[in-house]
Amino acid sequence: MKPYQEFIVPIAGLSAKTHSYDFVVNDAVFNALDYSEIQKGSVVIHLELDKQDNMLTLDFDLKGEVEVPCDRCNENFMHKIEADYSLYVKYGESFHEEDDEVLVIPTDQHQLDLNHLFYEYILLSLPLRRVHSDNKDGTSGCNPDMLAKLEQLTVTEETDPRWQALEELKNKLK
Repeated sequence: MKPYQEFIVPIAGLSAKTHSYDFVVNDAVFNALDYSEIQKGSVVIHLELDKQDNMLTLDFDLKGEVEVPCDRCNENFMHKIEADYSLYVKYGESFHEEDDEVLVIPTDQHQLDLNHLFYEYILLSLPLRRVHSDNKDGTSGCNPDMLAKLEQLTVTEETDPRWQALEELKNKLK
């Protein structure tokens, strides 16, 4: 993936104060990623970068929606995203991650490339199980034809008669 230049923030010439940035991650960005499971969407990311003498504090605020497949009916739908993340950037000898919220960059680093961070934060904002939300009348928002096919394919398990006899015996003993 060729990094988007607008997602690269210069840090060398910044004064020691809080700086605000706004970014938009859209279809073009998702399509440029070879490994992206998201192909459509628009997410606005507001970044508050607090530069201090020996570290940076980055606060990300994500709002938007992305298209994902439904885990129940496999039909694509737009899923809303709203999340906040923080990242602490310290200066050190070489680039490495101490944990999920602490990043160490070399002292001679002059800019931060946020391309991969944006994609990771968008993915982290999605739930593990992605399904259509229910309609206003309480019915499923999934494709009704697919739900009917799934219902036809559902295997009903018959109870072993021995378990039924044991259950009846257990109820008699109560």
